[in-house]
Order: sequence, then structure tokens, then C-alpha cells
Amino acid sequence: MRRPALPLVASSAVIGALAIAVPALAAPGSSPAAHAARARHCSAVIVISHGKRVRACLVQGPRGFTGFTGQKGATGKTGATGKTGATGKTGATGATGPQGPSGTVAYTIVQPTSPTAATLIGPSNIIAVSEPSPGVYCITPAAGIASSGIASVSPEVSYSAGNVPGVIAVNAQHTNCPSAPYEVDTYAPGTTTPPATGYAFTIVIP
Repeated sequence: MRRPALPLVASSAVIGALAIAVPALAAPGSSPAAHAARARHCSAVIVISHGKRVRACLVQGPRGFTGFTGQKGATGKTGATGKTGATGKTGATGATGPQGPSGTVAYTIVQPTSPTAATLIGPSNIIAVSEPSPGVYCITPAAGIASSGIASVSPEVSYSAGNVPGVIAVNAQHTNCPSAPYEVDTYAPGTTTPPATGYAFTIVIP
């Protein structure tokens, strides 16, 4: 009994593949063993060619060349900012620094009591005052107070003679007080020479 023909139609793509694959299987001079080896590593199909059923082997061709690298794409949007990290541990306490200079100050009111004598009122860190000549006052602070000759003075009314303020000035070089680090000279109101007694003043030594 004759078998009916299979209703298979080869597409143009399959026929084009056969044009490559079939000659490769039936290449002149190929040995049966080589033909069998190729057949075992191919995909066999049955097609109808010119009214005949033909067994074809589709063999994968060589890999094509790598194409050119495409253009670089646009830079994407910046992502959202991440969450703030946890706070780190507190560092160790540093070593204690050296002790700074003392902040102690000295101050007092100097009241003239005679042409050559004066007294201290409410002294703090000031231990002595003398008046070697009228209107010249030598002042000695307590130990630990800087003896730089820098001091602030101002007139004092209530302890001045006649409650009249005089002109008060610091002599930083303590010319008339060589044994004391501070000298203050007082003058009658409106004058700067000679020194005059009877005018009280305040002094602050930083």
C-alpha cells in the first residue's frame, strides 16, 4: 500500500536554510563517518522539495562579527538622599589642660589723711600705700597680683578734701616710687602740675 504524502510546506526561510545545510551534508569527498558525525550534531527536519520528501539537517553557521558600540545613553536622574546614619559614640574625655592665670584683681579707695600720709578704704589684695611727697602715692598689691604698672584709677569725691574731685593719673614708670610697683599722682582740678594732696581716688589692678 502506498503512503499518502505529508501535507508539509517549506517556508522560504526553511528553503533558504536548506540551500546552506543540505550541501554541507553532502559535500563531495566527505566520508560516511564524517557525514554521520555531522548528522548527530544537527537538527533534522523533513521537507517537501519538488514533490519529494527530503530529510535535511540544519547546521548552525559561524558566529557573526560583533557590532559597533552604541552611543552612550543619557545620565539618569539622581536618586533620593538616603537616611541619616546613626550618631556615633561619644569620644573619650581629653586630658585636663594646664591651669590658666589667676583672675584675681586688686582694688581699693585711697584717702589722703595728711600732706604725707594716706589710708586704704575697703582694700582687696592691696596691702600698703604711702605718700612720700604731697600728691604722690606708692601702692603695693598682695603677692600674686601682676606688677606690670598697668592700673585703672578714677577720682573719688566723698573722701576728698571739700568733696572736690581732683585730676588723677597713673605713673606707669613709678618714677617717685622705686620700691613699689604702682604710682598714682593727684593734681588740683584743672591742673597737671605740681602734684597736690587731698584728692581721693579709686584704683583697680587687673
